[in-house]
Amino acid sequence: MGWLFTQHQTRKELIRSRIRDQDCDGVTYRCLRHTAVGNVLWTVWEVTRPGDETRRYIGCDLMACDRGYGWGYKDLSESMGPCYYSCPLAYLDLVPPANPEWREQVRAWHAARNRRVAVGDVLVFEGLSIPEVRVVEKHGRRVIGEYAGCRYRLPPRVLARVVEQRPAIAG
Repeated sequence: MGWLFTQHQTRKELIRSRIRDQDCDGVTYRCLRHTAVGNVLWTVWEVTRPGDETRRYIGCDLMACDRGYGWGYKDLSESMGPCYYSCPLAYLDLVPPANPEWREQVRAWHAARNRRVAVGDVLVFEGLSIPEVRVVEKHGRRVIGEYAGCRYRLPPRVLARVVEQRPAIAG
């Protein structure tokens, strides 16, 4: 389960090779959907074995460039519970659950990413070393919060831990 690199391979070539349909010993692998989110390639695969029913699974390929050599990947699947949650929500509807806990994290990641916050809002967290922050800056999706005189950048994985949001007091 290590990384596989190909000399002189570009990112585009890597993606093309990873989504190619395959037929191995009568087993057919067909890529139904794919999307790259940063350097994570999400795929939905349909596997058909002769005389057996068809099954589907969500693939997660981590992609990286080894400078001076080429692009490579490390393949994972939903059943492995990857610690990446940017999988498109629509993919969850296409595949029977293999890891319900991971799917909850995917939904929480998307909810946090779409969370609407305003400067002055207080965000209360669960399971973090800081109990809450007051939002002091917001630039697009980038949120900066303050607690006990320190500022913190709040990425989506942290916003997924919000259990209460108190709106800014109008003044």
